Amino acid sequence: MSYFVSDLCIYPIKSIKGISLTTSQVNLDGLLGDRRYMITKPNGDFLTGREHPTLTLLTALPLGEDRWQLTHPNAESPLDLDPSTFKEDYQEVIIWENPVAGQSCSEQANQWFSKILNDEVALVYFGDQSSRVTSRRPDKPVAFADGYPFLLTTKASLDELNKSCPEDIQMAQFRPNIVVDGDLPFAEDGWKRIKIGDVIFENVKPCERCIFTTINPDTGERSRKGEPMKTLGKFRLVKKEGVLFGINLIAENSGTIQQGDRVEILEYQDAPVLDDRRIKSSKQ
Repeated sequence: MSYFVSDLCIYPIKSIKGISLTTSQVNLDGLLGDRRYMITKPNGDFLTGREHPTLTLLTALPLGEDRWQLTHPNAESPLDLDPSTFKEDYQEVIIWENPVAGQSCSEQANQWFSKILNDEVALVYFGDQSSRVTSRRPDKPVAFADGYPFLLTTKASLDELNKSCPEDIQMAQFRPNIVVDGDLPFAEDGWKRIKIGDVIFENVKPCERCIFTTINPDTGERSRKGEPMKTLGKFRLVKKEGVLFGINLIAENSGTIQQGDRVEILEYQDAPVLDDRRIKSSKQ
């Protein structure tokens, strides 16, 4: 069985529309430019598309390293972000109860996002004084991603989901960094260590999915049927862990990966035991 990288994607600001790349620099804390910005409440709690689905309609145009021009259907004009203009002003922000020092961006950025979201919010940057590590590998850094610096999914797994899901689900709903093409659905469950290009990745844990996956990336609207969570719950549910789709990775080294790179499986592990409660699909 052969596997190769079919897509690479980054999300410069947590929860916004992804940017597809042909090649990317792999740093230990994630793909270059991935989730370096985050929106917070006034008290520092982080905000995502779970609370504000319209964030998925926000587009970032690259202007340079961590520099972006932002547009949104509800914005009167674009917003430019440039870390070199940010003051050395850090505040404590909270991601899943974990405090992180986030660099304040600008009052202009705060007002721009507050108007789009119709809510008082602030934008912070993962600056030089920001530091965060993963829970299961406290020696490995991560920026503003939910828990781990890389998320991998496979096209075969998405195809298998769509065989029985009443709605056509897009890969963008799962917000991966690395998409792999191959013939066997959910083969990634059993991968322990893989190599892409010159970079070795370790599968730290399966990714537990949430309501964010029910947001249509083209419209910013939630699925009225609760898909794909409803269908995934029939064959990808693990007690005490939740509904699984994709795997969380850490990198053992830095390097460059690109679309078309072969994915070499270096080490396997036991996959989670799942109970398939699906009935014969009507989408045959």
